[in-house]
Amino acid sequence: MTQSERLAALEQRLTDHEARCEERLGEIKTAAASTLQAVEGLKNRSWALVVALLAWAMAQVWSVNAARIERLEAAAPVALQEAHHAPAD
Repeated sequence: MTQSERLAALEQRLTDHEARCEERLGEIKTAAASTLQAVEGLKNRSWALVVALLAWAMAQVWSVNAARIERLEAAAPVALQEAHHAPAD
């Protein structure tokens, strides 16, 4: 094999290698874009879950406070009636 033939073979191998690298780079970019899209979807779902849990917690607090207020309102008339019927000293 002559020097020019070896040089031509080397150039062909280099060209083939660069073509494979470009193809792989395209696949890597596609995979990275797909992964980024999946991560964004997970992030959005996580925020939705946080909002739902916060809403649930606020509903629990409101429910407990509403029940406490109802008990206080029910107890207030009874206390007022007892105060009016209590004998004066």
